Amino acid sequence: MSTDDTASPPLAALFLINFDLKVGYTIAWKKAVENVELDGVVEFKSLPSGSHTVKDDLIYFVHEQYAGLSAFVNQPSDETHRNAQFVAVGILVPLSYGRLGRSWLHAQKLQQLARKMVANGEERQPLEQFWEEQQMQPQMKPEASESPPATSPNRPSPQVLGQSDTSGRSKPRALSTSTAVNPTEQSLSPYHPALSLLRYIDIFGPLIFPLHRAALLRKRILFVAPPPVRQACEFVYDLSILTPIPTSTALLLPQTAEPLSRLRPFFNLGIHDIPLLQREAQQPPTEDDSGAGIRGWVACTTDEILTMKTNLYDLIVEIPSVLDPSSQNRAFALQNRRWPTLKTAKGGKLKATQRDLRRFKALRQALAPALRPQQKSSTAYSDEPVVEDEQSSLLPHSKPSRDSSSEAEATAEESQTVEATSWSALAYSSFMWWASAGERDEALDHEEHQDSELLGDLVDIAADAAGGWYKDEPEDDDGPSKTDDQDVQTNAEILTALIAFFHRYTAQLFAATVDAFEAEDGSDSERSETAEGEVVLDSEDLRRMGLDAWSESDALFAKELARRWWGRDVSVRRAGVEACGVRLC
Repeated sequence: MSTDDTASPPLAALFLINFDLKVGYTIAWKKAVENVELDGVVEFKSLPSGSHTVKDDLIYFVHEQYAGLSAFVNQPSDETHRNAQFVAVGILVPLSYGRLGRSWLHAQKLQQLARKMVANGEERQPLEQFWEEQQMQPQMKPEASESPPATSPNRPSPQVLGQSDTSGRSKPRALSTSTAVNPTEQSLSPYHPALSLLRYIDIFGPLIFPLHRAALLRKRILFVAPPPVRQACEFVYDLSILTPIPTSTALLLPQTAEPLSRLRPFFNLGIHDIPLLQREAQQPPTEDDSGAGIRGWVACTTDEILTMKTNLYDLIVEIPSVLDPSSQNRAFALQNRRWPTLKTAKGGKLKATQRDLRRFKALRQALAPALRPQQKSSTAYSDEPVVEDEQSSLLPHSKPSRDSSSEAEATAEESQTVEATSWSALAYSSFMWWASAGERDEALDHEEHQDSELLGDLVDIAADAAGGWYKDEPEDDDGPSKTDDQDVQTNAEILTALIAFFHRYTAQLFAATVDAFEAEDGSDSERSETAEGEVVLDSEDLRRMGLDAWSESDALFAKELARRWWGRDVSVRRAGVEACGVRLC
């Protein structure tokens, strides 16, 4: 079965959904290969709650061993249709063709068909023609062995998970399976979900790191956002490609961890998917008590009723509506800025640590040259639905400014997303500043070196992509200095470098944990086990993992990471202030 990146995947199903005043959403027309069930499934997955409030949308979902994509169009109509007519044209393609089955390659055609169908509700010939051209042939149908179970709609294949060796550790996956963007591609399809990666970083800011760590713990993560859902679906895709286990790290893991190799993306879910989530929540623990029983997933929804089912998820990610950053709204937008919030099923709130903030600033600085010069202001959030500017940005991508009001705005933003500096850390830094006569803390130098290693060649790639944007050019807010076509041509290389950044971060976390285990198990150092099988991680271990040695949330993460992947209990000794061997704080 060919998986050429430029070839559109064959269709396992094509369907048209209309809104009927008497019975609601109905399948008005459909074609499918043998044994593909559509009724009672695709009409709910293709049209999320609240779709009537937007003009158009693209919705990704998963149904058994198939990836789904539907194009939704909302057109004004007469009173017989309650002044609006809703139409969605959707497809199913085999997941065996890659992430989401590369369904996005059909997105533009689906949008065209949806507009034709809403303009002429009786016309079916374009659908018939598209099906004849793109339908899957019998010999192309996925074999039963390739089909994941209904409760695991995107289960990795054995080639992705790797084969086990005699040591019980998994062999690394093929390099081609560990990246979502081919670095040799000169451009990406304009509908490729990975193109949202820069916006994903924009919108979440330093929160990308606690969200990344939650995904590494294979938590059940649910994005909740108002329509349109295309962006939320793309963010699901982004998180799933940023958090697989890198090739080098696979060698460090026990064989029992193979089912956790990837975070499974379910994409759009609704209330009709509650039975699926209930089955996921009832998965039994593994026999070896490694903690790998319930495998994590990431999905998105517009149905807030799902947030009330706290037993079905571990983490809710609330993405507010985006305010229009136009000049007349800018002052109001800055005063009413809202960032996404990360809430656990128990009601706790996750924030980025001070270490995350410093790492994020390094990433932002590396990316700054490659981003548009007009992106000088942060996009604000509000609960009021308004028009979204696709080029708006949450991050200050312009040249660095010493303006005091800008610094105050940045401080206010950080307070919403970042943990406050602990009293222990504040006392320590104040003492070290006094004791060292103002010299720079060596720990910060070590952090900068760590971040530089994570960035790799991203700095050079971003600088090359910038071209002549800032060379002897006056700042201009009226428009971009590069065309959209030029942006697309440089995106693949930048996105590949960004994905590599997060994969290195994952590798750093896991490698430092393994080093701590090996030092504990095979050396006669002063470190000792507090109980049988329990390893002590000290503040230096946390720093080597890239964590905040002062943060309670990062200490908890280190414990969960060891339990989740290695089935080991650890005790964490965070950084503190000591005097004469007595811990003061």
